[in-house]
Amino acid sequence: MATLVLGTIGRALGGPIGGLVGTFVGGAIDRGVFGGGTTREGPRVANLAVQSAAYGEPLPRIYGRMRVAGNLVWTAGIKETRTRSGGGKRGPATNTYSYSSSFAVIVAARAIAGVERIWADGKLLRTSDGTHNFPATIRTYLGSEAQLVDALIAAAEGDHAPAFRGRAYLVFEDLPLADYGNRIPNLTFEVVADAGPVTIDRVARDLVDGVLPAQGVFPAVTGFVAAQAGSVRQILATVGEIGDLALRDDGMALRVGSGAAIPIAASEAGATNRDTPVAERHETRAADTAVPDAVWLTYSDPARDFQASVQAATRRSPANRLERRDLPVAVTSDAAKALAAAVLARAIAARTTGRVATSWRYAGVRPGDTVTIGSDSVPWRVTHRTITGAIVEFDLDRTAAAGVAASAADSGRVFAGDDAPQGPTTLHVLDLPGLPGPLATTPRLLFAAGGAHGWRRADILVSSDNGASYTTAVSIAVPAIIGASRTALAAGPTVSWDRRNAVDVELAAGDADLQSVSEAAVLAGANLALIGDEIIQFAAAEATGPRRFRLMTLLRGRRGTERAVTDHVAGERFVVLDASVIPFDPPIEAVGAPLLFKAVGPADDPAAVAAQRIIPRGIALQPLSPAHLTLTVAASGDRMLTWQRRSRAGFGWIDGTDAPLAEDSEAYRITVRDGNRVLRSSTVTTPGWRYSAADAASDLAGTAQPTIGVAQVSAAVGAGAEATIRV
Repeated sequence: MATLVLGTIGRALGGPIGGLVGTFVGGAIDRGVFGGGTTREGPRVANLAVQSAAYGEPLPRIYGRMRVAGNLVWTAGIKETRTRSGGGKRGPATNTYSYSSSFAVIVAARAIAGVERIWADGKLLRTSDGTHNFPATIRTYLGSEAQLVDALIAAAEGDHAPAFRGRAYLVFEDLPLADYGNRIPNLTFEVVADAGPVTIDRVARDLVDGVLPAQGVFPAVTGFVAAQAGSVRQILATVGEIGDLALRDDGMALRVGSGAAIPIAASEAGATNRDTPVAERHETRAADTAVPDAVWLTYSDPARDFQASVQAATRRSPANRLERRDLPVAVTSDAAKALAAAVLARAIAARTTGRVATSWRYAGVRPGDTVTIGSDSVPWRVTHRTITGAIVEFDLDRTAAAGVAASAADSGRVFAGDDAPQGPTTLHVLDLPGLPGPLATTPRLLFAAGGAHGWRRADILVSSDNGASYTTAVSIAVPAIIGASRTALAAGPTVSWDRRNAVDVELAAGDADLQSVSEAAVLAGANLALIGDEIIQFAAAEATGPRRFRLMTLLRGRRGTERAVTDHVAGERFVVLDASVIPFDPPIEAVGAPLLFKAVGPADDPAAVAAQRIIPRGIALQPLSPAHLTLTVAASGDRMLTWQRRSRAGFGWIDGTDAPLAEDSEAYRITVRDGNRVLRSSTVTTPGWRYSAADAASDLAGTAQPTIGVAQVSAAVGAGAEATIRV
């Protein structure tokens, strides 16, 4: 506000010059009252986390250990591979497509010691010990001047293939792209350039190609990267933010060093060749607003996989004037806190400047050197030197005291990827009655695949020729919620809620979860699961420990699995039947024919993965057992057997009508047995059968446990499950 007001008044009273003076004075008042606001000062660095493929991008020069993105310098494009499966007697053919790419990435502008971890789209692709979490063929070239052309690049480019000598780079050969949205992922690399920490003076001396004896204590860092286009001066300005280094022109070359302070005797200060004596030392102190209230330092934290972190140093709160320094350096959180405190201390010290005149004896002191004057032990840095005859005048900046104390710091919460490679895949191949959704027209199987925490994906391979060949049935990237029971589920009712029994289950993955829902939600289809061979639903899921849950308030024998209610043991399979369970529909002739299945993870050798042998029974095509069998005896002695149809096409109760017919025609097989001995068999097309008195007398004479079984018949797979009644 003062800037606007005083600028206007100045122009009115003094014209353009007055306006300029008013604006300057008003700006000073505004800064004193309101502070300088948030500013971002200091050299900016390139984004080390984003991979580039543009011409003219600078190549990083790395010191120590850093995480960088690198530059994509060669690619063979994206390759499409078509896989054809099925066809002929196996049904219609299916074409599936997969994509891969071969490419090269430069990670450093000179030779390095090695590349350790690699991330792709933020996911750990390769661990420090060289284990691949995702399938990848990678070759590393360390950047020697004698390195040979990569064979893959040579095959593609012929005589024009570059060897990228003097540049460290990696070649990726046929990297599968399914895990990265069928595109080349953004890759970052943990590059190791000199073993162990490096000191800032070493970095600076290397950058200017100059050598001075190092004196004093210089900050040690885990890593530093020069990745910004520009002059050496700009890069050194960044280094100076970290180490408070002085650059010195000795008349021959630019040198870097931070040597001991040169003492100027008190008797030599104040020399003059003029009539008016010069004071021994003249000091000027800038306004308090010239110093930031806080300094924020952005850096790479090795404890957070070299992700960007911030540490701050504050001289007063609230911080009205904030400076932020982005430094391409990797340090610990404690070291970053100390660096921020040192930057703030230097800013406070630089508020004071001075001038001193000396005799010709100090003509060798140059800009960049530090001096002390008389008994004052606080050093000053020479910024400018003027020689007039035998008199040498120096312009000085106050420097901060060494060893600025800083409080301890930490890296905060670390959002780090799982370094462990994907473990083995657990695959359940399920042959179940039809689940909610479209009615099965082929012998549908279901795949439920997953594993321990960190499981990511698997390809399900199928063979119909006893393992002679395999095709990919499906790729699964969403883990199913799978596990095993820890207690045996006792038998319970199938026509009402089971509120008495419970079962404990343990999930395979620690990040999987089970949730309680309302009973109304269960009746609407929620929380459908398989335990053993019985399909259940549960309303209550109570956590009892890591990965363990107790399931209560159950609906039992769902979807026609009531016969499995009494068959439970501890340790049987548990699978949540949700969208993560993937259907697989082989042709109708697969019923009764053995199939082999393999679940192959990203780093698995398909030949080493054990196969599961499954003989599809086509349970999804089998009719359900009839309900409400009723046997009555007429006056004539004939027995009348009636029942109601159940349908795999609909499990709901529809008032006023029968269940829909899911088969081509309605037919039932009637079987009279004594134990396992068949006494009579008949087929009817309506839900009723007359058992004459004469036939009953003939069939049942001498029987011990006569029963009648009724099964609906499918034209595709024959009779379904039976419902039985004692005669």
